[in-house]
Amino acid sequence: MGTFIHDKKRPFSVTLLACLVLITTIVHLVRFGYAVTWWRFLTTLHGNPPLLIAFSGLIGLLVGAALFWGLWIGHPRATLAVRILIPLYLGLQWIEQLLSLQRGNKFENWPFMGVISLVVIIFTYWTLPASKAKIFFGEFHEPSRED
Repeated sequence: MGTFIHDKKRPFSVTLLACLVLITTIVHLVRFGYAVTWWRFLTTLHGNPPLLIAFSGLIGLLVGAALFWGLWIGHPRATLAVRILIPLYLGLQWIEQLLSLQRGNKFENWPFMGVISLVVIIFTYWTLPASKAKIFFGEFHEPSRED
């Protein structure tokens, strides 16, 4: 099993993206933990069922941890994973909010959630094509001088 840790410096934008993924992963860890701990209480509420909360928390934790590690070490497939998983994650968050809305809950923070979703998408797709990020992930190599 090979390692992808290399001596190339991680670009600051990639570090920020990895930290964003790490924070989201920690939120899912807390979500999963609270869903399991407060299962009985959550069944009395009108929101999403505890099974959905726990399952989405566990999936978010596992996928987020793998994605964070891939970004952190510069795994060559991390950029493809980010391009697929971040829009998928945001879409699932919107679907979950809409499901909660159908159960009679209010969705008053949709403008904030919309702005954050756009900022995350723009930042992600701005970060990955940068030449320093491409070099870090091994998508192309720095030109070398051959004397």
